[in-house]
Amino acid sequence: MNKLLLYIGISCFVLLSSCKKDSNIEGPELVDIFGEFKVLEPLKGSATTANFANGDIINYHCKLSIRTNWTIEVIGLNSGARKVYTGNAKDFVLNPVLWDGTISFAPFFRKNEPCVARMAFEEYSDTLYSDTLTITDVRPTPSVDILIDDFESPQRPYNTFTEGQQAFNGTSVNYQGVSPAEKTRFYVLSGNHGPSASLFLCGMNLTAKISQGTGENYFKFSTDNPKKVYFNAYVYGWGDNKAEMSIEFQEDDNMDGIYQPAEEGAYTYRFPVTWTGWKLVSFTYDDTKISTSGGFGNSDRTGHKDLDRIIATQFLLLAQPGTSGSTRVGLDYCSFTYFKPFTP
Repeated sequence: MNKLLLYIGISCFVLLSSCKKDSNIEGPELVDIFGEFKVLEPLKGSATTANFANGDIINYHCKLSIRTNWTIEVIGLNSGARKVYTGNAKDFVLNPVLWDGTISFAPFFRKNEPCVARMAFEEYSDTLYSDTLTITDVRPTPSVDILIDDFESPQRPYNTFTEGQQAFNGTSVNYQGVSPAEKTRFYVLSGNHGPSASLFLCGMNLTAKISQGTGENYFKFSTDNPKKVYFNAYVYGWGDNKAEMSIEFQEDDNMDGIYQPAEEGAYTYRFPVTWTGWKLVSFTYDDTKISTSGGFGNSDRTGHKDLDRIIATQFLLLAQPGTSGSTRVGLDYCSFTYFKPFTP
């Protein structure tokens, strides 16, 4: 009898142990599936002013009744700059949204600019807004390894050239209502073309000597590996689906201080400008291809890419095939970085 009771006791213990509640349940809680969506605490920033030059951090807080996918955008009301956060937390105390003045999309935020945070939900029509915050000073622009040009010096002797009807080729403070991506000026390439015209519209050439202001003929890189060197530029598109950009790096193969396009190599990176607004474009020097323009940089004496022989950077505005009329692109803050793309 005692043995029978002992057996029953052990069996019950094993059964109860096997039915122990799993504290690590995967998937959403039932309240998040069937609960009513409510805003328990409104979207609010931790301050109404921020000096990002001094390292200020703004903590945005909100509390919801359930987990749901949301997007928060901090928007510059003058510049249109944006910082974007996504998540599904219902209590920001456990999952803080911290803003240090950085951007997700150019342009950069401006000094003394008012900003507002907007919160939208994937499955609900509600939209929340924070109180206005004023940036008393901006975060310093992140450093780059080689700054090619930020176009803040309009007196710089750019070598410009065109084919056909040119509308504009130079620096601008505000071109057709567009503000710079960074600081106060940017460069504009603009032209008109017919459907049977040459794809090339206009261009600008900037030598390393002028770019660096050091008297050196060539850009000075700390690596000779083209996979480790990134070119970066902010490119503005007007959304007309007519423009293409070709960015060209001219190599002085014999290092005599003069680039001969019929005898020396040029490496290019070409892309259509299909967007509206500022966009950061980054690629490695390894991504470039030898020029295919007959007699213009398609003969490389060394047979390979030579970073230490880049004597000039050239920017070309091209028309997409089959289009006509005016088109344009903007350029700002062109640079080289090592090992990774520029991160604003």
